[in-house]
Amino acid sequence: MRFKTRRFGEIEVNEEEVFEFEKGLFGFEELKRYVLIDIHQNPAFKWLQPVDDSEVAFLLVDPFLVKKDYYVEIDDQLKTELEIEKEEDVLVYTIVTVPQTGFRNATTNLIGPLVINIKKRKGRQIIVERDDLTIKYPLFLQNYVNKKTSSGG
Repeated sequence: MRFKTRRFGEIEVNEEEVFEFEKGLFGFEELKRYVLIDIHQNPAFKWLQPVDDSEVAFLLVDPFLVKKDYYVEIDDQLKTELEIEKEEDVLVYTIVTVPQTGFRNATTNLIGPLVINIKKRKGRQIIVERDDLTIKYPLFLQNYVNKKTSSGG
């Protein structure tokens, strides 16, 4: 299948490469089918490109690289919904927001991770409720610490 994207131009993918997010993503519930696009220069990141909307693309990061003690509990209902049989079939990513001030101030949403069964090609965005998480967790903690220190916070 071929489709056009604003960010990547025209791309071609096999139907087997498409992931189904039955409930969509928060704020984008109408978009159900996505492909993951590798960023070869930096494997910690990927792009999530909707097949049915050429204007949208989500930058994803491996949250375990951002916050060392991050974890996601996958309950039985989610295991059933995504047909998860083995832990190694699961990928977890979080969505990155890059503000106008640039990538150095980028944050990621640790509260709303994407859980993906790579074997069954199914995914779901979930809510993780923990006090140590935020929807704007700094990708580069050093910049956050410097900003707090220099502003007296």
